[in-house]
Amino acid sequence: MSSYFQPLIAQLSQRSAEATLSVLGISDPTLRQFLSEQFNQPLGDSNNFLADPVFEAIFGWEEANISMERLAGSLLERLLLDAMDNPPVDLKDYAFRKDWQPYQHQYKSWLKLSESKPQSIVITSGTGSGKTECFMVPVLNDLVRQYELQKQPLIGVQALFIYPLNALINSQRDRLRAWTDSFGNGVRFCLYNGNTPDKATSFNQTQTPNEILSRALLRSEPPPLLVTNSTMLEYMLVRQVDSPILQKSQGKLRWIVLDEAHTYIGSQAAELSLLLRRVLHGFAVNAEDVRFVATSATIGDKDNVSLQRYLADLAGISQDQVMWLH
Repeated sequence: MSSYFQPLIAQLSQRSAEATLSVLGISDPTLRQFLSEQFNQPLGDSNNFLADPVFEAIFGWEEANISMERLAGSLLERLLLDAMDNPPVDLKDYAFRKDWQPYQHQYKSWLKLSESKPQSIVITSGTGSGKTECFMVPVLNDLVRQYELQKQPLIGVQALFIYPLNALINSQRDRLRAWTDSFGNGVRFCLYNGNTPDKATSFNQTQTPNEILSRALLRSEPPPLLVTNSTMLEYMLVRQVDSPILQKSQGKLRWIVLDEAHTYIGSQAAELSLLLRRVLHGFAVNAEDVRFVATSATIGDKDNVSLQRYLADLAGISQDQVMWLH
């Protein structure tokens, strides 16, 4: 049993260390390196700050009575399903097979977010329930459909994924690489945080054409999918050097995803709400034309009205546009 979970335990330890360092906001490289080494000591070691993991049995989530293959050509683009079913060998763990059946809450979210009139959702299912697929699949599906029509790389930010921690931002890299690999530079993404370098070597960039690795390329050719945090969004709205991102994305923003929405309460929620309004203004779009998604594993309510109102107030949209999935 321990050997079976060993890769997962190591991953949990590493990401917990990254999240803690991110929260601490330590900028001194020497101190940061020292703490990183201490935090990443083997589990069970007296110097490791993470306790031994505890595994708890959970109930499975209900599957939809339809396979991914049957969604091809109707709800989802066949090229996207092919990419998800057959990722690069080194990213095979992120495969989403055609013969799999999505969970009910995933399928319902795909239906809702694919409607021609923009709709928004709050997803409050538990950890491990596939909340990421609820929004990432329809976003990528939208981008792939455009790429098929245009037959040229998509330029300009259309989707913003906003995460509270850099560790959460980085956790999406492999999944995005796996599912966009077959499109080359046609459907690109960028992880934009304080660690994003100003420049990247041409060799490294050529190795991963679907991911923008530097701020320089981000500014010259903004990708359709930008994964970032609220701090970097603030900078992007006010810094002259980042103005090309906004200029080349005018009127194109269609998606805003707020992951770990429970972290935005009180004054933080008020600040985020104001930031979102500035983002909409900066990208020259109206709130009612954007699909908003809020996800969390730790918030819930017997009555969905309060959660619908929560997202509606944050985004500045009508409560009628918001659906609750759990």
